[in-house]
Amino acid sequence: MAFSLLQHGFHGACATFDSLSFPRVAIVFLLACDVAAGTSASAALSRVREAVQDSTGLEADLRALCDGIGPRMAGTKGMRRALEWGRQSFLEAGLSNVRFDAVPMPMRWEEGATRIDVIEPTVFPVRAAASALSPAIPRAIEAELVDGGPGNQGSISRKAASIRGKVPLVKLDEVRSFDDLAIEQRDAMLAIREAEQAGAVAVLFVSTRPHRLLYRHVNNIAGRLDKVPSAIVAREDGLRLLRLLRDGARVRIRLEMPNRIGGPYETANVVAEIPGQDLANEVVLVSAHLDSWDMGTGCLDNAANVALVIHVARSIRAAGALPKRTMRFVLFGGEELGLFGSLAYVDRYRSELDLHVAAIVHDMGGGPLVGYSVGGREQLLPRLDEILEDPGPSGEYRHTREAFFLSDNFTFVLQGIPSLFAVQDTSGFFLTYHSEADTLDKVQVSNVTDSAFVAASAALGIANRQSRFGERLNERQVLNWLHRAGLVRHLRFLEVWDSWRPTARGRAGR
Repeated sequence: MAFSLLQHGFHGACATFDSLSFPRVAIVFLLACDVAAGTSASAALSRVREAVQDSTGLEADLRALCDGIGPRMAGTKGMRRALEWGRQSFLEAGLSNVRFDAVPMPMRWEEGATRIDVIEPTVFPVRAAASALSPAIPRAIEAELVDGGPGNQGSISRKAASIRGKVPLVKLDEVRSFDDLAIEQRDAMLAIREAEQAGAVAVLFVSTRPHRLLYRHVNNIAGRLDKVPSAIVAREDGLRLLRLLRDGARVRIRLEMPNRIGGPYETANVVAEIPGQDLANEVVLVSAHLDSWDMGTGCLDNAANVALVIHVARSIRAAGALPKRTMRFVLFGGEELGLFGSLAYVDRYRSELDLHVAAIVHDMGGGPLVGYSVGGREQLLPRLDEILEDPGPSGEYRHTREAFFLSDNFTFVLQGIPSLFAVQDTSGFFLTYHSEADTLDKVQVSNVTDSAFVAASAALGIANRQSRFGERLNERQVLNWLHRAGLVRHLRFLEVWDSWRPTARGRAGR
């Protein structure tokens, strides 16, 4: 999950295509699908249920991806191993047209041996990790540390005269919800921009997680280096430094961040299909992103949902369910650095996008799937009710009309394609998000298994629906909605509006 500027983090980032904006209950669970001649929908559902509940393969996939391969940042050996593993997994599941689709990436970035030491008024090491896409500080430098405030708008620019040539330390609040996460990421971006204008040497952020836990985020999603180097420092170390500064001490640090930075390269999306029977030219896309950050093993974000997507594909094949429309399964690459996998997908398949009846994206951890967001398109809710009629494993599930800017789903929202984003229980998710603690022990296999049946039911129901699940919106409709929802301002803040705005029913440029 690349980014989380939600409504409370940046006004207007969640909205619907109508004036209402409250959740709707009743996601459901019974598959309504046509299968091979003479086979009832209920018999097909029973076979899919049986296949999904055999979680042996799913658990093996999680172990292979999280423990065997580990972190999978785009451009690394881990990601290359994961791509081949994904391809082989689809082949073993019996899918067709298994392939790699190239994903161009604008630049290569990896952390070097980041080191920060306090040298005055006392000497001690500071636990730290470079922010993603931070410029390098290849040789150790010494600089004075100053209190940079909370990072919100103006907190650094108001002190510009006292910050030039120094390193502001920004205290962000602990993260316990998506709203908190949105505020953290917004304020970090603001702090970087204001620090650059103030002439700061670098920026340090106090970790928003306790117990010396570190993590990695991007401070821009345009795939370019930030203008100022930055790093996350352990919360306990950062609070100690702030106490020294606020007690009037002069604090000097030695800072070295030899990040490895290179030019453009390619990663890939892994693509596989179950061909449709009657409407084979129409596509239902089922997806998750394969890449992760290089901290932890990327199991909640997003190996759990990669395993879910593969398990859905494997179970439908094992059940012998034959969809009317083609089901295309995609493991996106480069999501964490700026949704590059899904952006490359819509570029490659631009001539086919009118035939995409739905794009379903899974990227909210390993908790139970409690509903789907319909990307602001309220009229899709009753159609989901037709497809999914009974409560799921956890009881009633909750669809939402809201359009989340969280993951690859937003790429398809911008394209006007009916987009479903899996909303999962995120209890305990925020502590580990993008962090060293995102490991397999945080995942409960039974939750992923239950979610896989909901995902299979929704995807097959859409694939077998007599009429299309939803029409593609044209560029004017998408643009009007973006303005009404306040998302144009949001995308301009993220500095991607010029390349992402809808033109000719697609993104400009690229």
